[in-house]
Amino acid sequence: MTSIEVEDGVEVFVRDMGMGDPIVFLHGWPLDHRMFEYQYQYLLDEGFRCIGIDLRGFGESDKPYGDYSYDRFADDVRAVLDELDVEGVTLAGFSMGGATATHYMSRHDEAYVDKLALLGAASPVITEKPDFPEGLDEAEVNPLIEGARTDRAKMNADFDEMLFYTDQSEEMMNWIWSLGMKASGQATVASAKTWRDADLRPDMNDITVPTKVYHGVHDEVTPIETTGEILTEGIQNAELVRFENSGHGLVADETEKINEELATFAN
Repeated sequence: MTSIEVEDGVEVFVRDMGMGDPIVFLHGWPLDHRMFEYQYQYLLDEGFRCIGIDLRGFGESDKPYGDYSYDRFADDVRAVLDELDVEGVTLAGFSMGGATATHYMSRHDEAYVDKLALLGAASPVITEKPDFPEGLDEAEVNPLIEGARTDRAKMNADFDEMLFYTDQSEEMMNWIWSLGMKASGQATVASAKTWRDADLRPDMNDITVPTKVYHGVHDEVTPIETTGEILTEGIQNAELVRFENSGHGLVADETEKINEELATFAN
């Protein structure tokens, strides 16, 4: 475990485990790298190197007031990979981390990355645009932002209830909630505005590496029809893998399946 200083002096926390082929994990909103605990266990046993990054504002990383754009997140990821100097990466991003991953691939010319794994990615577009009426109405997203401003603890609990299709234990839900509460309030609000407003469709044209799009068919946060299917159509070497018994949180809904899929893809 270490912290890496990025260009504006912010310390980004990185957990680096194992010695094999590297898989770099980018977490979703408003969680941190620990959300992949049950992926790490399996993949380390399978001989992979697992690198979990806490995006700025979340987990153990610094929490500055300021910029939480996808440009900023992607630049931080590049700084981490530059420091680690790791080749042949499978970049695995969940939800907001998936959008960060697609933007990284475009903004940084796929540096260090040989394969891309998108898990319930919040990409390329979440909310309605003039030429994208299929997106969510902003009125469905804004209560999360307002809740983060006024009662972040309740907002996190309410959002957690949206994540899963299968029943999760009370203890699991409490743990997920605790990850969200580790984030800074300002980062939670600012990054929610980022994923609400972003249009990453141009980035898809720049992604050339083999890509797997893993998506729950019951996802209510990033519906498969407006994210997973569009990513698969827009990225030239992408394949959609449908998770029939998953909502947004496929890492917990179908843990065994996602673990086996990642191991096979990253091999």
